[in-house]
Amino acid sequence: MPRRTAIGVDVGGTKIETALVDLADGRILERAVEPTPISGGRAGVVASILDSVGRMRSRDDAQPLGVGIGLPELVGNDGRVSSAWNLDWSGFDAARDLGALGRVKLESDVRAAALGEIRFGQGRNQPSMAYVTVGSGLSFAFAIDGRIHRGAAGFAIHFGSGDLMPVCGACGAQTPFHLEGIASGRGLARTYAARTGRTGVDAHAIVAGEAGREGETLLDQATTALASYLGQIANMLDPHVMVVGGGLGTAPRFFGLLRDKFPTYVWAKTRKDLPLVPSALGVDTGAVGAAALMDEAG
Repeated sequence: MPRRTAIGVDVGGTKIETALVDLADGRILERAVEPTPISGGRAGVVASILDSVGRMRSRDDAQPLGVGIGLPELVGNDGRVSSAWNLDWSGFDAARDLGALGRVKLESDVRAAALGEIRFGQGRNQPSMAYVTVGSGLSFAFAIDGRIHRGAAGFAIHFGSGDLMPVCGACGAQTPFHLEGIASGRGLARTYAARTGRTGVDAHAIVAGEAGREGETLLDQATTALASYLGQIANMLDPHVMVVGGGLGTAPRFFGLLRDKFPTYVWAKTRKDLPLVPSALGVDTGAVGAAALMDEAG
């Protein structure tokens, strides 16, 4: 029986990973990783996808079922890109702009990653799973019996992208709080620069302990805030497992801090042992899950 494969493309804020994936077991047969050409706009990203997929298809044994693409944007139930968080996608037509690739499916990157975890990782055989990705930004997906909840429009991927308006009970002060602005990769770097006036220090340096006392304080605050949000997801949805993915989320020190703090914010005493685990597929989850879109109905 011939091997069933598909190509998955995970478009991130800093890199694009393209992978030829064996759909039987999620093994990556070939991988290419390139910087995301943000300065080239949407056209630059589309050109990069066309080039990387074309090179992967040139393998003598490559006969993929199609190409799945995970984008760090809202992708609605109609398959259209409906946000411009990283790039302006207005005027984008997948059938026209990606037509040379043949069968293509677009999906929000977090749902693609969650699908990879359901098929080949920590979500396999789980009755329910909450998946959170912590990378350049923050996103979320929830699945029951292997089916990812999409929402009325397909936009059910947010948990820290908008402002909350907490109120101080003692003084009455009300200050907006934006989790993504402090606990994502971009948020850590920007908050550090704003507090210290020092630029060029990224999230990886902060997590590695290379950003001084200010970096350690920020890391503690960011992981505490994020752990409290994860606790609220647990309180609202009571999943069987919660999986953390993304380049920042799976960094051992960052994940360790989340894991240690998380139980404090789970309200039910009998659920404080709810498994909080790192993605089994690591940074490849998005590309493997995007390839697995070819096995999805529709």
